[in-house]
Amino acid sequence: MPIGRKIHIAMIATNLELNGISSVIMNYCCNIDLRHFNIVLFVGHNVALVHKEKCKKLGIEICELAHRKKETVKYYRELYQGLGRQHFDIAHVHGSNSAIAIELFIAALCGVKVRIAHSHNTTCMNMKVHIMLKPFFNRIYTKGFACGYRAGEWLFGNKKFVVIPNGFDVSKFRYDLKERKRMRNELGIENKFVIGHIGRFNEQKNQSYILEIFKYVAEWIDNAVLLLVGTGVLFEKIAEKVKMHPYRDRVIMYGETNIIEEMYMAMDVFVFPSKFEGFPVTLLEAQISGLPCVISDLITEEAILNDNVYRLSIYEKPCIWAEFINKLSVEGRELVYEKILNVITKYEIKNTVKILENEYYEMIKDKE
Repeated sequence: MPIGRKIHIAMIATNLELNGISSVIMNYCCNIDLRHFNIVLFVGHNVALVHKEKCKKLGIEICELAHRKKETVKYYRELYQGLGRQHFDIAHVHGSNSAIAIELFIAALCGVKVRIAHSHNTTCMNMKVHIMLKPFFNRIYTKGFACGYRAGEWLFGNKKFVVIPNGFDVSKFRYDLKERKRMRNELGIENKFVIGHIGRFNEQKNQSYILEIFKYVAEWIDNAVLLLVGTGVLFEKIAEKVKMHPYRDRVIMYGETNIIEEMYMAMDVFVFPSKFEGFPVTLLEAQISGLPCVISDLITEEAILNDNVYRLSIYEKPCIWAEFINKLSVEGRELVYEKILNVITKYEIKNTVKILENEYYEMIKDKE
């Protein structure tokens, strides 16, 4: 329940690009009751234009910091200066490993009493830093949040944490035949079998493996097309690999988009061979849109909503994935939404944001 004044929150993340964590943050910002909460986003470079525009409309301030990896000292200095300029009740830090202990420590130095560590993954790329900072991390955060149980166990171990499902507007992803036809016409893929992938271009998402899978699919299915949506640090590297691909004329590298739901409509199969994930909203969106999904068996089973998801090992030969895709049925998409409606309710943003608001209220009441 509201406490009679606005609660001031510093939401902290390494960037606000078009990626999973940024989507979660923006969904919170767009749906939280701003009559009772004041949010300032402290985010490293880069910030997607679409997010800037949304925050401007909402009246949410974005404090853009230096690039965390390229200008590390400057990033932390600017964060310290930004947090010190005004009073914050809560610092809510989003990340994937115990390196966020540094952001949490800076918040403590600036007098922020409630410091939330929010886990968004089940492992990380830099285990040495994670292990080194873990003892310090365990002492500096005051509350643990996680997008799923495995993500919580990864970062908090046997300590208590609160699972807040990654919420979004689930109705946007309901299958729409009219939108499918329009989008496929726009992309020039009206009579194609479209294998799709949406994700940040990095080692975790494993787009190189998708290109290997597609070599076999394209060889066996004459009208097969690969649609890759997203951007990221490996975008140019993947683009170079596409140039060398034997079926390069059947690969579409779409790049960034703010009409993500329409991309799902255009696809026939969703492929997601991630090396690790916390709780991938992308996979939820694909399932809600009725797509059969072929995914890595390293992805948590928590994110599986129906029986049209198939888990394979990324250590299998790519031809095994291709054979599986070749046998899939892509019929009956229009029936999926109603079938899983009772399951997806907990991911509806209006429900998850209420959990978040109540957690904020309780933490402030405990401190006052």
